Amino acid sequence: IETMSAPDEIRAAAEAAIRVGLPYTYTGSFDTAGRTMMGLLPKDIHGVTDGLSQAPLGVGANCGVGASDILASLLDMTEAKPEATVIVKGNCGIPEFRGTEIHYSGTPELMADYVRLAVDGGAKIIGGCCGTSFQHLAAMRKALDAHTKADRPTVAAIVERIGPM
Repeated sequence: IETMSAPDEIRAAAEAAIRVGLPYTYTGSFDTAGRTMMGLLPKDIHGVTDGLSQAPLGVGANCGVGASDILASLLDMTEAKPEATVIVKGNCGIPEFRGTEIHYSGTPELMADYVRLAVDGGAKIIGGCCGTSFQHLAAMRKALDAHTKADRPTVAAIVERIGPM
């Protein structure tokens, strides 16, 4: 269950998964203001399905913004519930039109840095969203394989390494 903006839609989708016997995860899509379109904050995403008969396998964020912004959301989510299985799937940069095609600004090197910072920030499931190609995924995998978890980054450190929010 991904790219959600409202707690009600997350709960409805989770209830449907439970009803048919499926495990589930869910992610919200946070904007540059650090909220979903319906105002949900990253730190509050953990409690959306409280009270349901089955807990999610993981919760997190996808889409919406570039790597720096989604990593800031990650820090909020992992600070709120450090033991949670947190998911991040950031866009590969910011989309822009070039002629008649959409181009994403994120390079494989940027996405490799993103994945290292995501691990350091506490993410357990990491991927890419819009604009992510097999070249980006290969760079991310290589970075993961060679990475030793480091200290939790600050927002300032994230911006310094991979660019502004």
